[in-house]
Amino acid sequence: MLVRSQAPPSSAPPARARRFAWRYRHLLAAVCLAAAVAVALETLRPSPPPSEPVVVVSRDLPAGTVLTQQDLAVRRLPADAYPPSVVRDVTAAAGRPLALGVAAGTAVLPTMLTGPGLGASAPPGTVVVPVPVADEATAQLARPGQRVDLVAAAADATGAPGDATVVARDVVVLAVLEPGGDGGILGDTSGATRHLYVAADERDATVLVGSGAWAPLRAVLPSQ
Repeated sequence: MLVRSQAPPSSAPPARARRFAWRYRHLLAAVCLAAAVAVALETLRPSPPPSEPVVVVSRDLPAGTVLTQQDLAVRRLPADAYPPSVVRDVTAAAGRPLALGVAAGTAVLPTMLTGPGLGASAPPGTVVVPVPVADEATAQLARPGQRVDLVAAAADATGAPGDATVVARDVVVLAVLEPGGDGGILGDTSGATRHLYVAADERDATVLVGSGAWAPLRAVLPSQ
């Protein structure tokens, strides 16, 4: 009986590749499956949300700090993470005092910054006058930006109320100082009397100072 000897495996590259693929077929199948899953996950993964430049503080800062460009940085953050009013330009915040303490990395909002001084907000040709007011109703009526007439109630020798007199007309209310508040840019508010800060011409300012020294005033809305 003749026994045929088996030919040795071919050493040609295609043959070696086929033998390698067959020997490691399970491993190659697992690798291909993992690659397919990775491609599918990458395709299904949602694209990152659009980002926009936002001004943030670069270090912890206490209230009252006047911001400098070294205190601020611009970062790209998700566009829908902050209100549209968020500060996006360093120059819009530099030089402005903080109204509250903030931590490093906090996005800067306009409400965190104090506005210009009262003198800067007064119309040209006017001066700023603090006026004591008689009651909460007057303070509620005379909101910042409102134009009001200021009235003094006279009293006779016995202390009984007399006729009221308009001491200033069409003055602009710049701020309302409530008793017991923190004062903000207006300073101490520990007194019990409410004050209005109004813009008046110099003649009316003199009358207001004199009238307010005798008794608090009341505000009325002028007719249109």
